[in-house]
Amino acid sequence: MSNRLHKFATRNCQVLFFVGTYFAYLAYVLIIFPGDSGQNEGAGILLAKILGPAMELGFYLFLCRLLFKVWERYGNVTCKILYLLIPLLVAAIYSVQVYSLHVSDNFISILAIENSAESRLIDKASLYPLLAAAATWWLLYAVCCETKPVSPVVSNGAGGKQSSIKALAAVTAILLMGQIYLFSTQQSYGLIGASYRQVPISSLSYNYVEYLKSKSSYPSRRSEDIVRSTDKFPLEKKNIYSSVLPFSKTDAAPKVKNVIVIFTEGMSAALLGSYGSSHPGITPNIDALAKRSMRIVNYYNHTAATYRGLQGQMISGYPRSGGSGSSSAWESGNRSDVLSKIHYKSVPMILRDMNYRTYFMSPHHDSVALNTLLRSLAFDKVYSYESITQELHPNSAHMTAGSLSDEGLFNALKNLLSTPAFQASKKSFFVGTYNIGTHAFLDVDAADKRYGDGSNPVLNRMHNYDYQLGKFLRYFFASDYANNTILVFTADHSTYPDQYFRKVVSPYYRPYFVGEIPLLVYDPGLELPAVYDAHGRTSVDFAPTLLQLLGIKKDYNSFLGTSLFEPNGLPFGVSALGDQFFATDPEAVYYENQIPPKYQKEFNDQVDLVKKYYSLESENQIFHPVP
Repeated sequence: MSNRLHKFATRNCQVLFFVGTYFAYLAYVLIIFPGDSGQNEGAGILLAKILGPAMELGFYLFLCRLLFKVWERYGNVTCKILYLLIPLLVAAIYSVQVYSLHVSDNFISILAIENSAESRLIDKASLYPLLAAAATWWLLYAVCCETKPVSPVVSNGAGGKQSSIKALAAVTAILLMGQIYLFSTQQSYGLIGASYRQVPISSLSYNYVEYLKSKSSYPSRRSEDIVRSTDKFPLEKKNIYSSVLPFSKTDAAPKVKNVIVIFTEGMSAALLGSYGSSHPGITPNIDALAKRSMRIVNYYNHTAATYRGLQGQMISGYPRSGGSGSSSAWESGNRSDVLSKIHYKSVPMILRDMNYRTYFMSPHHDSVALNTLLRSLAFDKVYSYESITQELHPNSAHMTAGSLSDEGLFNALKNLLSTPAFQASKKSFFVGTYNIGTHAFLDVDAADKRYGDGSNPVLNRMHNYDYQLGKFLRYFFASDYANNTILVFTADHSTYPDQYFRKVVSPYYRPYFVGEIPLLVYDPGLELPAVYDAHGRTSVDFAPTLLQLLGIKKDYNSFLGTSLFEPNGLPFGVSALGDQFFATDPEAVYYENQIPPKYQKEFNDQVDLVKKYYSLESENQIFHPVP
């Protein structure tokens, strides 16, 4: 019996391997992970989910059978290597894509490829068993398929074998055409979630090709001899805003205006009590800040993820490069040195012109290119994990995902503001902060604050972040800074809409990586309204808005945004994630193939403007060189 089973497995090893892989994948997609990005599961969708991977795996099955026959007939060693290695690659990709579905509700996307450096933040505990199972399955295949080839000398059965090879080649060619069709249907339509059209290998291939197509080439060094020219730098202008600020000054308006901006990693407005969260007590300290501040509503992120989000808000533009990937990304080789030479006019540069001192606090080690990006924006000093723990908070050993914890970050901010030398300076200051603890896929540590029963990591990390921030806010409002400092609370981008986030907000939430983000402005010098409606505008307007609050009206800049306190002539906002474009208004977020007809022409014009920005950036023509 065992001998017959071995013979059966040996003769049919390719069929057994790919059919087993197919049914294991279907079991996950149809039973364990049945969701489909909010689409109705009709018979057609179900059939597509079943047939798509069958067509994909069928191609690789017949390809391996063809290679096996060629090796068996002619003894071609290359064919032997390929028919053994192709199934290993198939098993690995299917395993990694299933894992990606598990942690992010999506196959590996273009955005994930661009930010692959952040994979260090993902708990890979469930990936390793998947890879081990895939490796074991492949080893069984390799053992069963290992057989000696016959002599290449033509025998009486040669004609039959040659006919068999021709038949396999014909079927493989037909299935290859099916692969080309599958490849053409893999676009994700802007949703964070796997479409029923997507299948693992074709999806990864499509997204990687699209990623490579979207790469930009950047100049290798500055052109120091460039002079200001409207032809060379068509975005340059002198005015930052033109309208009068629509708010009155308070009786105790300070002569000196400092600024603290808290950029929260990945926070959507829907997570905050003050913005309508259905989870009582989730963010009590931020809600208390909202009561003392102007709460701006219907305000969206204009890009993602962190690299683009922070840089884009400081330059009021749409930077093309994300955090990771190949030659056009900040985390790739020495490209951060090249990208840091692109000329922009940033908020720190303008504030420097106004005699401000500027700082930014990052939780990351200096080996992370985000710190290089921040330094390229011309902050006087960027505090990294190393400088924070050496200069501001030596006793902070608490880390989150290899970076400074939120507790350590806000303690360091308090220590910076309390430093005698810092307080003694007569210059106004700008301090920005960015944290790590609210990053997607993370949960809080055992010693941190959990929300409720602690089962939802999104609620846990938001609740703990609010607790740590609350300690700083109590210090701030008890200090003299409360009388002369604008405090802004916002985000680098919206929350990544994985399954845990959708459980928090709504099961009907359209999972785009564009959403409403918070913007709270505490200003002791202005009579601000409790609520201000941004009418769907985005964080590309952040820089001119902040500078208008500071009364800084004139300085050369290349901002695409307009202050939220003056009209920009558009009934919607525009968000760009690389080559994916969205429109935002108070009602919804629209992907580029769903734009309401009333917006279509203006939306197309704005997309052309962003693409023009990309082109100018690639030629280093956003702004002239600044000493």
